Amino acid sequence: MSMYLHRSAQTKILRKSGAARCKYCNTPIEWFERYDALKIPLTTEFPTRRIPPKMRWHIERGIAYPGTDASNGYCRIPHPAICPAFDHPGLPPDIQELVQVLAVRMRTAIERGEFTPYVEPVTQEEAENPEPEKTQAVRHVIAYGGTLRIGPCAIEDLQCIARDSQTGQRCENAVCDLSEGRWASVSIDEEQAAGRLGQMVLNLTGGNIWAWQVADFNIAVRWWNQHCHEHHNSPEPDHVPSEFVPFHPLRHDAYILTERPTDYDLAPETEDQVVIHDGPTTRTTCATPSCSNTSVIAYPDTWLCWQCKKLERYRQRIHTRWVNPPDQSP
Repeated sequence: MSMYLHRSAQTKILRKSGAARCKYCNTPIEWFERYDALKIPLTTEFPTRRIPPKMRWHIERGIAYPGTDASNGYCRIPHPAICPAFDHPGLPPDIQELVQVLAVRMRTAIERGEFTPYVEPVTQEEAENPEPEKTQAVRHVIAYGGTLRIGPCAIEDLQCIARDSQTGQRCENAVCDLSEGRWASVSIDEEQAAGRLGQMVLNLTGGNIWAWQVADFNIAVRWWNQHCHEHHNSPEPDHVPSEFVPFHPLRHDAYILTERPTDYDLAPETEDQVVIHDGPTTRTTCATPSCSNTSVIAYPDTWLCWQCKKLERYRQRIHTRWVNPPDQSP
């Protein structure tokens, strides 16, 4: 059975594939595409009056936007802001009460053996942008306008994540198109490179890394959304979530490139090219020492250009007048 998104939807995430549970606390969440092409895990809807303005998000045509849904007065909360797996100092009483309820549910699920928390050190950024399940030893960064996102593999190995309408499986087309970008040295956010490890990264890179840079926002969205040309603007839903995450110099220090990758330059096109004739390789230069005029016609070395010929005739007339002055007798 083929599944298609409604023509008014601006997202490619099906609600079935967007539903998940937080791997840190087991709370049900829903993944949505944000207005800036990132992803965000949101809670169910809450009455707006009890939620601080900075925590309010709403869904419009499948896309998550900050603020409240004016049509019903409800909003959603980004789950990392209330995840009980890590501390949230300074929360309002209503939100703190909600976090405590989620913490009780998490402990109950652990005690019953229904849930095992993720054991890696938890930070809010890791909860917001979990790493893809499968990654390769080489992971390239895609850059546009100062925004850096790292993929699960090298750019030439990126596979489209859309669902193939013929097979119902993941599209096998490649994402990479070498004509859409180039390797460039881009700066990293030095504020993220804190502590001893951050200083080591800065010493190694000088604050710059090599990334695949694209010059157009629509192209960047296609790469970051991990779609081939065929599925870039198609109604087909995604078979799996996008595997791109925001680049962090400490989390992704093992994948930093300090030298420009080779073998990515396009081969020069030699077929069907318009050849512009450059003209003859040899030209005759005017014999006047101070003149630089030339001609494409082969002349003797004594050849003079038309300007020098005119000047030479004028000089000859003057010389003739002085040598043979006219008769001035009465």
